[in-house]
Amino acid sequence: MVRHSGAHSCRVSIDRRQGDLSLEITDEGRGLSGLPDAAGYGLTGMRERAALLHGEFTAGPRPQGGGFRVAARLPIPAAAVE
Repeated sequence: MVRHSGAHSCRVSIDRRQGDLSLEITDEGRGLSGLPDAAGYGLTGMRERAALLHGEFTAGPRPQGGGFRVAARLPIPAAAVE
């Protein structure tokens, strides 16, 4: 994310609850508007992989403070939870 956004850093949050793994990455960069070919395959590929795992995926500009947010929730297989 930092490579594409122009931000100097990003924040990564990981949380595991009730059989799910949640990931959130945020930055204060320029968002999609500053990227050439912003509708590339990276976000589409992440969305497709999350769907294959029966998870959820969102990505877009942050509503406050500028920057960008990528978030995913992926179910943890029952065998891994035990």
